Amino acid sequence: MRWLYSALVYLAMPLVLLNLLRRGLRQRAYLQRWGERFGLVPPVPPGGIWVHCVSVGEFQAAIPLIRALLARHGKRGVIVTCTTPTGSARIRATFGQDVAHCYLPVDTPGATARFFARTRPAVGAIIECELWPNLYAAAFAHGVRLVMVNARVSARSARAYARIPSVSRVMLARVSQVLAQGPDDAERFRTLGARPDRVQVAGNLKYDIALPDALDEQTTALWAATGWPHDVPVLVGGSVHPPEWPVLLRAFQQLRSQWPDARLVLVPRHPERFDRCAQEATAFAQPLGWSVGRRSTDPTGCDVLIGDSMGELLAYYGLGRVCFVGGTLVPGIGGHNTLEPAALGKPVLFGPHRKTFADAGKALIAAGAGREVADAASLAGATAALWSDPAAADQAGQQGQAVIERSRGALDVALDAIDTCLSRHDRGLPLGELRA
Repeated sequence: MRWLYSALVYLAMPLVLLNLLRRGLRQRAYLQRWGERFGLVPPVPPGGIWVHCVSVGEFQAAIPLIRALLARHGKRGVIVTCTTPTGSARIRATFGQDVAHCYLPVDTPGATARFFARTRPAVGAIIECELWPNLYAAAFAHGVRLVMVNARVSARSARAYARIPSVSRVMLARVSQVLAQGPDDAERFRTLGARPDRVQVAGNLKYDIALPDALDEQTTALWAATGWPHDVPVLVGGSVHPPEWPVLLRAFQQLRSQWPDARLVLVPRHPERFDRCAQEATAFAQPLGWSVGRRSTDPTGCDVLIGDSMGELLAYYGLGRVCFVGGTLVPGIGGHNTLEPAALGKPVLFGPHRKTFADAGKALIAAGAGREVADAASLAGATAALWSDPAAADQAGQQGQAVIERSRGALDVALDAIDTCLSRHDRGLPLGELRA
């Protein structure tokens, strides 16, 4: 079945190239470093630790893990891969030359074999769920022990994998440890073929969020750049998608009738949409007499700020008296990290579509730290309630931080699993016991 799959991937390669070209028209970084997409990655010393994060969301969750690995195993070297230019930019901005970095290759036998021949890691940590038949086969062939960290698989995805049980069973048989986010995820992995004794409920790595040391300085710099008084109420929409922009603008319009000095921050999820977001916000704001500023050019004194910078999302959340997390009003996205503003002690609002952070959303709602909204009216109403009662808003923020504190621990479990795999590698123990 894997050879049939590989043949189909090779046949689809023209479509893969066309997709890169199409994306490159919007984001030129997709036109660069194509060699890495086919396994021609810069060689690194053998025996390192490889961490794969699909894009920004997975990378943000993996930051505490990568930092801990550098502190504990820095001499071995850490290789971080992703598949998107946005994720690549965040990896470089966060770790610079402290880690080796490249794109993960397409899932062909040749590309994956070249990747492992040039990187030769001892252990691979796959963040969340990336099941690629040739990648896992090549890792096994090169003696790489795989640990699935923060592993999750939805019921829908599990049904899709189950249609070809032999493929999923062989892939999961080649995984040394599956660290599932929750019991449902763990059971789905077992059903798909993971050995029960290699599946463990470890919790969500995203609860082990580590706030950057320079965060206070970043937030202070943002306040200074805007020139806003520190007592003005600010609504922040973080990681928002195009259909959510008008919802936030209409909610802000309602809020302005009661708080005329209020401010709105819109932080688009993808950098290629910065210009479009600014244009749409300006078209909405001009008839109302509002000014729209951009972080990169003219933020001073604006009513609506477009957060068109990379690596400052937490600092933008730091401006907010209330924070809305995007990707949750739009079906099919799954939602973005509702725990980031909660870690800052901010009341959190989000829509109903948050598959990726379902458990986190439930925990925040149960603690009174988060509220679900469905449209502009409910977003404005929830924000107004919190702005009108500062004590309740402060309590909601504290409850959110408490949820995070009592849910930590997945990081330690992941580090222990990686240490165990490194020990087995260093002792030269074979991977034969992992065969299906």
